[in-house]
Amino acid sequence: MNWHLIFRLSLLSIVMGFASVLGLTRSYEWLMWLCVGVLCAWLFAKKTREELFLHGFYLGIFIGIFNSSIQAVFISAYLSNNPGMVEALNALPQNLHPAAVVLIMGPIIGAFSGVVFGLLAAVAGKLLHSQIPDSPSS
Repeated sequence: MNWHLIFRLSLLSIVMGFASVLGLTRSYEWLMWLCVGVLCAWLFAKKTREELFLHGFYLGIFIGIFNSSIQAVFISAYLSNNPGMVEALNALPQNLHPAAVVLIMGPIIGAFSGVVFGLLAAVAGKLLHSQIPDSPSS
């Protein structure tokens, strides 16, 4: 398991976290995350041949934690720039603090994203490694 690579790639979530706090991602956030997932899948496939799905899955978990942490720390700015999130939080019981909800949901959403990232990494590994011929045995 290449933990160094997983951690370095998860730092992209800090950039995305600040972008979402500033309201720059809004309705395109899913597309941005998909692009991040494809890029990371390709990098995983280039750097390792083992446990590609787990690399993507753990990346999703870290991304969920880092991204939601940024959003929770700057919850006021996040809510003021993301009215859709305000509507979603208003549907929850009033005694739940929005930052707590964001922190709880981050790793959960990250796990689901990790499954997608893991599948992308596995597919990228199959595509990339099927094009590279094995060296002949002597």
